[in-house]
Parts: sequence; structure tokens; C-alpha cells
Amino acid sequence: MTKRFERTDRKGIRLTARDLQIVEAVFEARYLTNQMIARLLFAPTTFSTCKQRLRYLYDLGYLAKRQAHVNEPDVYYLGLRGKRHIVSKGEYTKEAVDRIAGVSGGSAAAPILMMEHELTLSRLYVNARMECAVHGWRLRWRNARMLELARLGMQPDAWLRVEGEQRSLQAYIEFTGVLPTAAELQAKIARYQAHWEGLEAPIPVLWLTTSRSKVQLLRKGIGDSGYRDYFLLGLIEDASRFLTGKVWWWSESEEMIQWIRPPR
Repeated sequence: MTKRFERTDRKGIRLTARDLQIVEAVFEARYLTNQMIARLLFAPTTFSTCKQRLRYLYDLGYLAKRQAHVNEPDVYYLGLRGKRHIVSKGEYTKEAVDRIAGVSGGSAAAPILMMEHELTLSRLYVNARMECAVHGWRLRWRNARMLELARLGMQPDAWLRVEGEQRSLQAYIEFTGVLPTAAELQAKIARYQAHWEGLEAPIPVLWLTTSRSKVQLLRKGIGDSGYRDYFLLGLIEDASRFLTGKVWWWSESEEMIQWIRPPR
């Protein structure tokens, strides 16, 4: 039986359009598990087909896998040939792709706990794409490493743009598992304010955390900002429909709101 992290020499494998979609999705999200890829690009009944295509992409060098323990899921990032494919599309240089792509986590097995933040953002990426597919929208996504290259003056966890027939909306994504200190929070808000002051229209922040008590503490910290209306706060447990669901606390209102209202 082929070992999990040993590549097998493959010949005569023809890549499909969906195979390349997998490579491009892994690049956008930076890391994706096999379950996330199956949900995104395969029907529920074809998980075995998904695993087989991922095995081919791994063996051929389009994807790589982080070292993991026995009972942990495979976590994929770009392999060398996957990087070459992204560079060939012309949007990013080789140097940029090398900086954006995920990494192995070292030679020792890397516990999945160390990937918790990254994989939470990967789930948000998949959720956003699934919601957009339902409504016929196009999603553009930039992960944290892509945003670093843009030198924004602050460091969101991600950025997205949702494009429909009649409008286009964009937002930054923040996920906070461990609350920052009051000083760190104010410094983060100040960096957003400085960024927004150079824009014609501020880009809102969709800020997710893990409990209502943390939501309230974040709302309190944001409350004195002149830009408080541009922060929407929600729970990660409600993130399956974070684009269109009534899952956001906003400004001083106690009524939860949607970020996007789909056309009727």
C-alpha cells in the first residue's frame, strides 16, 4: 500500500479542467483539506473520486501535503508544478507565488492544532464560494499572504469581492480566536482607520470570533471609533452563510443584519 507522504511515479495521467481548478483553489485559500476540496468541487457521492484525483495531483507534484499525525486530515498546499501553473496564468510572479503558497510545517509532524487559524480561514473561503455558487455570483479572494504583498498598512486575514450582475461588494475578513489586549485592539482599529482615510469609500470588515462574550468585548473596543459602522461582528459558528445570513451585529443596533441581501 502506498504510504501517505511518499509520492508514486505516475505516467499517462491527463489533467482535467477540474484538476486545475483544485490547484487554483488551493493557491487562493493557501491550505485546503481533502474534505474542503470535495465539498467545493465534487458531488457528495464522489468523495472517492476526489481522493483519487488529489492523489494524482500529489504524485505529479502539483500539490504537496503538510506533515500530519495518523488521524489528522490531509492538508494540501501548492507543490512545485502547481506553482508553475499559477505563474503561467500571468497574474503573479514566481517570487510572489513562492511567498504566497503554503509551507510544509517542517520536517517533524505538525499537529493540526497549529493549523487551526489557517484552516478556519480556508473554511470561510469554501463557504463563500458555495454561497456565491447558489446565487450565481463570482468570488474573488485574497489570502493574508497576498495582502502582505499589497502593503496595506494593516494585516487582515483575507479580502473578498462578491460580483453579481448588478453590483460588486468587497470586505476584509478578520478571525479572532484569542482576544487581543485593549492596546492591541486599538492599534488594529487605528491601522484600519488610516487605511480607510486614503480611500473614497471605506471597505467594511467582517470580523468573526468564537463566543458572544468576545463579540461584546470587540464591540466595546470598536464603539469609540468614528468608523464603527464599517465593522460587522459575528460568530464563527454562524459562518456557513456569512455572506447573506442575518449573522452580524452592527454598530449600536441589537438587531442582527445581513451583509448582502440577495435580489428577490
